[in-house]
This record gives sequence, structure tokens and C-alpha cells, in this order.
Amino acid sequence: MKKLIIIPFLFILAFLFSFQTYSQILKVDKGDIDADSSGYFLGSTQADFNINNRSTTAEKEVTFKGLKVSADLVYVSDKHAYILINNLNYFTSTGGPLISTGYTHFRVNLLRKNVLSYETFAQIQYDDGRNMPLRRLAGGGIRWALARDKNYKIHIGTGLMYEYEEWQSIDDGSIITKEIPKNSSYIGFKTALNKFVRFNGIVFFQGGMDTDSDIFRSRISGDLSLSVGLTNNLSFVTEFTAQYEDRPIININNWVYSLTNGLKWNF
Repeated sequence: MKKLIIIPFLFILAFLFSFQTYSQILKVDKGDIDADSSGYFLGSTQADFNINNRSTTAEKEVTFKGLKVSADLVYVSDKHAYILINNLNYFTSTGGPLISTGYTHFRVNLLRKNVLSYETFAQIQYDDGRNMPLRRLAGGGIRWALARDKNYKIHIGTGLMYEYEEWQSIDDGSIITKEIPKNSSYIGFKTALNKFVRFNGIVFFQGGMDTDSDIFRSRISGDLSLSVGLTNNLSFVTEFTAQYEDRPIININNWVYSLTNGLKWNF
């Protein structure tokens, strides 16, 4: 009984914290942001919890625990859409440190009903696991709706952004800062395979010249989400996220990914 009380309590705390604390995929399935109606809110919350003890031997048992919480909120006005995306992760393994990552992304889609519309955005992020205490950026660009149908949507966007990052050196713990103007482009899609199953995805490319090091740095990141409706508001979600950096600022893996399963509540 205590566990049944503690788990929802942890979820509520993480959900609330994620609003005050980043893949950038909007997981709001209820309603249609491109619809003619206006003056309404859409939102969703999602919680993924993973635990396993996959080990080679009983003597060297390793337990992995992970918690991921996301919360999306959208306000749709007559001409524009205001989008807030939040994500928070905690994970640890036996003998290892507690690692957390998180981001908040705010985006405004101006003249949302037009085939060619405009966007402004800002983001703040941290990633303990990759020694990045802080990342923040702001920018804007254009968005082109390639396809708008009842069951599927395809859109692309491109623009400019200014990025500030702090990285902690693995060798001596010193903080390395980078300020780089970059191009930010993406392609995204949403499709309803049937009444209950939805498949969403987005891929970002961000690149710019690091004048301090005289090299071009780029990053590709993506997010795929498969949602199966259980009720009108509750869905089971499988999500895959990945990121590749061609020239990391510190000596870390170029390629990282995650695969999670969980429940999502739409409102």
C-alpha cells in the first residue's frame, strides 16, 4: 500500500518541477492545432519508469532505475499558437551517481493557419550525464506546412538561433563556454494510423561556425513516438530519442540514444 501511495506522489512532484525547470516533440494528441477554432488550451503529461537488474552473475548484480516525466501545454489563439514543452529525467545504476537531465522549450507559431508561417523560440537545458551544466538558446524562423490532412501532417522549418553552452572538462573540472550562432532546421510529421494509434516524429539539424576553434560544429537530434490509445485521455507510449554531435566540445560519446515506455494523459 505504501508503494501505491509513493509512486503517484513522486509523479506529481516531478510533473510540477518540470514546469519550473529537452528531442522537442509535441505530444498533444487531443484536438488539432491547425483547426479553425481558437481560444482553447491543449495539454498532455507523460511518465515513464524503468527498473531492471540485468546482470551477468548473481554476485555482480547491477540494478538500473530511470524516471522520465514530460509535460506539454498549448494555447491556441485565433492567429497564433503558444507552445510549452518540458522534459525531466532521473536515472541511476548500482554504484553509480544519480544523473539528471532536463529542458524547457517555449515556441510561438505566428500566423499558424497559413501554409507559410513564422516561429520564435527559446530554450534552457542541462545534462549531468554529458557534463553540460547549462545550455540556452533563442531564435526564430519560418515554418512550411507541406501537408495538412485529417490523418497526417508534414511540416518543415528553418531559421537562425544564438546558442550559449557550458561544458565541464572531464580532465580538470574547469568550465568551457561556447557562444555560437547556428542554423536550426527541422522536419516533423504526425500521422494517425487508425482511431487508436498515432505515430509522431521530428528531426532537427543545428550547425554553426565555432570561431574560437575555427571549426564547424553540428548536431542532429530526433524523436519518434508511437502512441496507443487506451481510453479517450490515456495512452501507452513508446518513445525513441537520439542525438549525434560531429565535434563534441569535450571528450564524450558522439552518439547517445534512449528508448522508453510509459503512460500519457491528454487533457
